[in-house]
Amino acid sequence: MHFLFKLMTYLKTKWFGVFLYDEEKIKDKKLFPKEPDEIAEKIYLMQKGGVLEEEEYFKKHKPVVDDERLSSIGKIGKVKKLYVMGKEFGYDNDLLRKACIKLAMRKIREEQEKRERRITEAVETLDDIIKVTNILLERMRSWYDYFSFEGGDIEDVLAIKVGDKKLDKIEEENIKNLAKLIVSLQKARKDIENYIKKTMEEMAPNVSNIAGAMISARLIARAGGIDKLAMFPAGTIQLLGAERALFRHLKDGTPPPKHGIIFQHEMIKKAPKEKRGKIARLLATKISIAAKADAFTKNFIANELKKEMMEKYEEIIKSKEK
Repeated sequence: MHFLFKLMTYLKTKWFGVFLYDEEKIKDKKLFPKEPDEIAEKIYLMQKGGVLEEEEYFKKHKPVVDDERLSSIGKIGKVKKLYVMGKEFGYDNDLLRKACIKLAMRKIREEQEKRERRITEAVETLDDIIKVTNILLERMRSWYDYFSFEGGDIEDVLAIKVGDKKLDKIEEENIKNLAKLIVSLQKARKDIENYIKKTMEEMAPNVSNIAGAMISARLIARAGGIDKLAMFPAGTIQLLGAERALFRHLKDGTPPPKHGIIFQHEMIKKAPKEKRGKIARLLATKISIAAKADAFTKNFIANELKKEMMEKYEEIIKSKEK
């Protein structure tokens, strides 16, 4: 009597293709295109837990697989080691190197985008904290005015003595709790500002050095990322944050805005009103160049840009031309 033994079929994915094989030989294969971008894309998909179409092709064979990612393709089990090299099929190490570089660059971009989104959240949170703190400070001082016509700062409120009656003590506790809440919000504001500063120094050292960490963070948040900011012309950067004023100008014919977010920069704020437009253009131009360096070349050029900017700034300030 003769017995027929069916050999186990295995499935294994290498960086250059997918192989179906048994104990004796490779039965079938699906090789990847010899393009770094496509190989990088397939490796990326696998690392994310996805199943490749080349792997799906072998599902009908119900192979044994050793990767949980492929549990929908075959049965999880011990897989016979597959001894196969890329060069046997014309895939050299240079192709692998290029694919790995593409993959690494994609991951860096993704991480940067995540960081940029978190910076946007931090900036918006900071704005909310500032707004709420100002409202509560005004309310606290208004409340404190019932007991004193002087002071009204946190220290004054924390030292207040309302009275000895039960309601007085409750009121005193409430106003002091309000002061403590404001103190905690001020601490949160400082912590977030420090986080933004450190992040901007790492993410956009050139822009941060030229415009300051907070202005840089607001520009990047408004633009939607450092890459997008780098693609904006200087004129757009100059007016980022002034969209409402620009809309009013276009709709109602009001004077056009000369600057947006960058108005917060000391160079513009301290300049004579008639020279702010020129200084805003100067700053926006340098920010545009700095953003391109941060997004693309990664070269630190802020010192040279700042030197050029300050020289031009002095010229504008000293100029009698309005």
